[in-house]
Amino acid sequence: MIIRTKYTLKNLFHRLVKIVALFLALFFITSLYAQDSFQLEKQKAFEIVFGEATILDPVMVEKIKNDTPGKRHYVDADNDGKPEEVWFIDTDARHNDRNRPILVRVIDENNNLEFGKEPDKFGDLWVADWHADGLVDAVIGYEDTDSDGDLDQMGMYFVDRRNGLRVWWFIDDGDDNLLGYDVDYYYYQIPCQDHTHFGGNESLISMYFDPEKKIWTPFWENPFLFYDDDQDGITEEVVRIEGEGDIMRFLRWSFNVNPREGELRNYDVGITACAPGWSITKERNSDFSFRLADDQTETFQVRGFPTGSVVKRSTARESLQAIEWTRVLMTWDEIDLNTAWDRPGDKIERWEGIISAGYKEPGYYMPQVGGPDCGPYNKRYELVTDPVGQNSFYFNPSDKKIHIRGSSKTWINVDFNGDLKTDMYYHWKDRDLDGIAERLEIDLDGDGVVDDSFDLHISDISVIGWNFTDFNKVHVPVLENEPENKYYLIQALFEALRKRGGGNETDAVWVFLQNRLKGNGFNDELAERMIVSDESVLYYLMLVQDRLIGQLKQGSMGSDSFWKRFNSARSAGDTRKMTKEVNRTFNTEDPAVEYETWVNGLRAKEEKQRVAWDNQWLPPNWGWESEKVAFRFYDGHFDLFGKRIDTLIYPRIREGKNYHKDINKWGMDILHVGKTSGIGGLTLYVNGKAFPLRNEKQPGDPVFTSKLIEESNNLIRLEFVTENVGPANNPYTVRIQPSINAGKNNSDVYIFIEGGRMDDKIELGIGLTRLKEEAFYCDNEKGYMANWGIQEPEIGWIGLGILFDQKKYMRVENDKDEHRVVLQYQKNEPLTYQIKGMWLKGERFPISVSPNDWFKLLEKSTN
Repeated sequence: MIIRTKYTLKNLFHRLVKIVALFLALFFITSLYAQDSFQLEKQKAFEIVFGEATILDPVMVEKIKNDTPGKRHYVDADNDGKPEEVWFIDTDARHNDRNRPILVRVIDENNNLEFGKEPDKFGDLWVADWHADGLVDAVIGYEDTDSDGDLDQMGMYFVDRRNGLRVWWFIDDGDDNLLGYDVDYYYYQIPCQDHTHFGGNESLISMYFDPEKKIWTPFWENPFLFYDDDQDGITEEVVRIEGEGDIMRFLRWSFNVNPREGELRNYDVGITACAPGWSITKERNSDFSFRLADDQTETFQVRGFPTGSVVKRSTARESLQAIEWTRVLMTWDEIDLNTAWDRPGDKIERWEGIISAGYKEPGYYMPQVGGPDCGPYNKRYELVTDPVGQNSFYFNPSDKKIHIRGSSKTWINVDFNGDLKTDMYYHWKDRDLDGIAERLEIDLDGDGVVDDSFDLHISDISVIGWNFTDFNKVHVPVLENEPENKYYLIQALFEALRKRGGGNETDAVWVFLQNRLKGNGFNDELAERMIVSDESVLYYLMLVQDRLIGQLKQGSMGSDSFWKRFNSARSAGDTRKMTKEVNRTFNTEDPAVEYETWVNGLRAKEEKQRVAWDNQWLPPNWGWESEKVAFRFYDGHFDLFGKRIDTLIYPRIREGKNYHKDINKWGMDILHVGKTSGIGGLTLYVNGKAFPLRNEKQPGDPVFTSKLIEESNNLIRLEFVTENVGPANNPYTVRIQPSINAGKNNSDVYIFIEGGRMDDKIELGIGLTRLKEEAFYCDNEKGYMANWGIQEPEIGWIGLGILFDQKKYMRVENDKDEHRVVLQYQKNEPLTYQIKGMWLKGERFPISVSPNDWFKLLEKSTN
């Protein structure tokens, strides 16, 4: 029987298309509703805490949105002649296009806003509305708690679907005014993590707001504590407590054991600990039971609402030391590369300290706490599965390493070339279960089979405290001596193997080290970072040393008596004695290349252009630069270009975009010079009469001839000469020679004046452009003059500075357009000064630098 239907294949297809279209429409409408619903939830959450501050007047929103982007609109609601707030569309280049236009309402909470001037980031509330739709998306509050005119604490407020209104609460315990960085007035981990300070002496607390209880509840970061006890700007210690409310769950605690100038986040070792109550089966849902005593915690107010208990900074380290944890993992960054191992585009040194990778081997389970982790490779992991009492640590001269006592398993999974494959494996063993490892087994080729092992002497171990001082005291001498010792042992082993026909310096790890650690999984940036590190070099030398010893053993080279003596020295950690035994037995000699020569050769920077100049892109402009900063000179004016990245701009400046706008990746021209000296332009004084050395296209103005004096990859020196300046009957010739060196952020300027009469009194004024809004300071005893301020929002805040010989100081002159420090000029002698600037947007931590911060930085430069 044939069953007939009215649906043909074509009809079915059309019906299917309609059903799919209907489904997509419903999905889109549902998504829009959910999105709009969440936006309204956000708005309501903000209003509960911030009230009227986050209720945006729709008339004002439309007015701002339809006016010129970036234009400031001041509100003086009480008509007292002083604005209470300012509104604008934020055009800053740091923000994401997907959220533009971003409408900002800044409320002057510290009562210092003036018409025509910028709101501050130390006492105002900044409310952000993405897309200028009248609904708030983020809020940042800056607070000056001691009324000294700089930032003391700040809150970055946002709403998430799970927790509602949240805040990242930053406290500037060290008073360096470098706290949280935002994009769109929000914290995105990339790129904000690299521009948020997370260092010095600071605290960070994560909290959510409970609208029913009207309380801020700390969770996750409860708190993050950064310690710089010697106040050198480099954090030695970071503590991160994870919990919710007054319940503690996990701890991370890291040390920067070997602080180095310029390396602000170079953490070497850390512990991860599970709090009492943790269990493998329940993991994060464990019955955590530990609470600190009331005198070990504190509460405070955020926007007028109380917080829950937070671990007290002043007693945190002492309190945490006393806890018996349920499980502890110590991690030592042997390779000195504490980065997110599985994020190719995220290779900054982790600001959080050491974030250990989780470990899932049966019987040795350890959860990962936080992220991104430092990975399974090239880290020494020491896992204490069943701690007894407080954590205890010891240093063993036998392996030159610091260990945690009671480790159930200690290992290094070696991946020497970054290809994410095991190349070697180290395993420490505690055979008598006394808490101290006394044997080391090594798998030399990563095949899972032990190829070499030896005993570790434990008679000379020393117990050390879990503190920076103790760790630094025993670790730094190892870094100072052991790389050299291992180098000479390696050279002796290579020669011994060659003499017995067993080696020719083709060991894969040695070849990789000789190639400066470049290739495979390590890009050039990471390789350069590691090769200058004594920790990294020591790690690679350890690998090579152990591989060569294995070759010597496997080749049955050397007598039993040799191996007895050698193994005894090895167990004692006496690398020099090991080298002597190899030299004596195999008649090897000292290498032709000494250690210092060898390692300096590896670290020698590639010879390339690090300074530049140009005079063709816009005559009569002459520019000179390092990778840090650029200057230019035209008709007697000195100008300044700020840079976000280390680069040279003058070789390609004619190819770039308009450098007066913030549209270039590298930066922009950050100073409107006008008819002023700019940064370092000159005025010649003859017998008290001023002769500005600038050409403003007026009759009789100075004329300059220019030329290149000196050029290399590391130095540029130019010369600008103006003749017949000063009195017409006895004129002078002034030679101006600015120069710049590679890696410097300032320019030296050399002045020589000739001519005139012998009895003339000659003085030289060095000028700075007066900024629209500024703080000015001159310290004639230290020898610097500076201002800090702003000319326009697109450029943002800048600092200008002159460093001079204080012995030549005469006076300061100020007029409506510029400041000048006037110096005595001794005839027939050169005079030198330096020009130096800062562009806040170009700084790594462009948060809330105060005028005093800039002045202190210049003062430091005079020392």
